[in-house]
Amino acid sequence: MTKTQKKKLLPLLIAAAVLLVGSLLPSLGVPGIPGWDEIFTETGLRGGETDALPLRAHFIDVGQGDCTLIQSGELNVLVDGGDKGNDKKIIAYLRNQNVKRLDYLIATHPDADHIGSLPEIIAAYPPANIIMPRLDEKNTPTTQIYTRLLEAIRLSGAKVIAAEPGISCAIGEARMEVLAPDKQYSDTNNMSVVLRVTLDKIAYLLMGDAESKSEAALLASGASLRANVLKAGHHGSKSSTGQAFLAAVGPAAAVISCGQGNRYEHPHEALLQRLSGAGAQVYRTDQRGTIIIATDGKELVIEEEKP
Repeated sequence: MTKTQKKKLLPLLIAAAVLLVGSLLPSLGVPGIPGWDEIFTETGLRGGETDALPLRAHFIDVGQGDCTLIQSGELNVLVDGGDKGNDKKIIAYLRNQNVKRLDYLIATHPDADHIGSLPEIIAAYPPANIIMPRLDEKNTPTTQIYTRLLEAIRLSGAKVIAAEPGISCAIGEARMEVLAPDKQYSDTNNMSVVLRVTLDKIAYLLMGDAESKSEAALLASGASLRANVLKAGHHGSKSSTGQAFLAAVGPAAAVISCGQGNRYEHPHEALLQRLSGAGAQVYRTDQRGTIIIATDGKELVIEEEKP
């Protein structure tokens, strides 16, 4: 039984323990009655356990948007920054995680719900490297937020790297690889930077807002897509995470970053059914808040803000 599976037993075990202790208060000294340490040990959960693991992915709750912090060793990678107005929350979260610097910042694509708070974050945490898609003239936005982002990047002095398949770098004990985009698409969602992060036997696949065209290109590329953790594309849209793509990934856990009661009705019921059929446990930020999925390279440990 993996730690992910054990976690599901926690509410039942705690409830059973409460009933047991309540009915046997006079016998608390009798051997055989489980204490709280025993309960948590049995379920594979310990307070702050993810902090000690060599690879940690924090799927930060930013409402209807995306923001993920990846940590390994002393290195920190921030993927997207949510919509405008999330900067204080994200910066506070980074400080709470003892982030002193950003080694990489990835702006997956120019939609406001992914880059809206990045100008302020870049000012507070000037990154050493920024990875973002190279956009042709037709795809380059003229929005105020994209203009502000480019100016913040210029002032930061960061090295800017155009995302393309094959770019790979070490982050602590783990390795991060860019799988997409492979070309210019008319829809900027399909221009999303797709990342695969691996440590030993465990892999995470972060899809940005990539949809069916990008997924088809990834399948055709021959790249390894197998991943234990999938950050589902486009907030759980029905136009992302198609059946063939999902079969190639085979995730045990799928994270969907979306806002409560959002007007797009994300995640879509069809997508949830596909994930269920694939045997993936779904973790949604609109229901569970910030989600941390960490690993030692062999199994997953999951912590939730609102379990």
